[in-house]
Amino acid sequence: MSRPLAIAGMGMISCLGEGAEVNAAAMRCDYDGFSQTTFNQPFSAEPQLGAQIETELRGIPKLTYMNKVAIKEAIKDLPEGYEGLTIIYCMPEKSRQSFFSNEDALREIMEDTFQELHLGSLGPASSAFWQHRCGFVSALKQAQELLYKQGREYVLIVSIDSLLNNATLSQYGGGLYGEDRRLLGDGHSNGFIPGEAATAILLSTRKDNSTVIISGVGEGKETATLDNEEEVLRGNGIADAIKQASKDAGVEIHNTGFRVSSVSGEDYFFTEAALAQIKTLKQKVDEQPLWHPADSVGEIGAAIGCAITVMTYYAFTKNYALSHNALCHISNDNSQRGAFIMQYKPSKQQGA
Repeated sequence: MSRPLAIAGMGMISCLGEGAEVNAAAMRCDYDGFSQTTFNQPFSAEPQLGAQIETELRGIPKLTYMNKVAIKEAIKDLPEGYEGLTIIYCMPEKSRQSFFSNEDALREIMEDTFQELHLGSLGPASSAFWQHRCGFVSALKQAQELLYKQGREYVLIVSIDSLLNNATLSQYGGGLYGEDRRLLGDGHSNGFIPGEAATAILLSTRKDNSTVIISGVGEGKETATLDNEEEVLRGNGIADAIKQASKDAGVEIHNTGFRVSSVSGEDYFFTEAALAQIKTLKQKVDEQPLWHPADSVGEIGAAIGCAITVMTYYAFTKNYALSHNALCHISNDNSQRGAFIMQYKPSKQQGA
């Protein structure tokens, strides 16, 4: 636990509503925000089921609105007039078919947001990771460097993604007869429900200001990717990431009472998670259940890492977590894998 990241603020907007605590409560109650969208696929007569945010805005203005909501909530406890905040954005991969998977779109979203929220100038080390789901883990490692080696007081990680646009849905929708289809729908149970979300996590080194910390981070590479039929899936990539996170945190995997994952409905990722559990547990445990925010918010791509953090944070602080240690892991469609350990350190007033 050499470079723990203290959670100083959080913000989230998804199909469940606005607010990190609202989202966490809805996920705890197994609520979801799924509804029929206006999108259709060629293989189905039914409208595509989606997890969409309720607003009349569309396109870049909608993403900008989502960005503002998440950031405003996450930084509400920052000192008034705080300048030079270092922000790391987690975005979908640039290769994905989408109207906003490019730097021009992100720049437009950022400029509008900073002007309305009076954020001023960005910290000089601000950056963006275009790495889909696993960008969040890369951002955590970057935050460790910025906070502990470069002396930044705060780092804000912001994630924005939406799969609810024609280009992205066409990419995941498969061919005319549903071949290579990845969307959940009639006649296809091995798929996910596309969603959208913006999330933000404010991090610092001040453990005394937070009862929840991210104590370890790890990364790995998987050779048997989703589209690689020549390799046998053994879960080695995610297992390597988990082992690194465990070592970084100084927490054995059998001491993490539950897992929180990016899995969103496809068999491949559930199989990978099960294999990784077998490979990383050194001692038998009575239970180590797998939680997944996608049950409530759908597949939210690059925003899933922060959503996992929100779900786990409130499980700790609202006293319904199964232990004070949680294992969180994320898988991309490509080879990138990531994991992090979250820990609850209640004060004496809160009780053990």
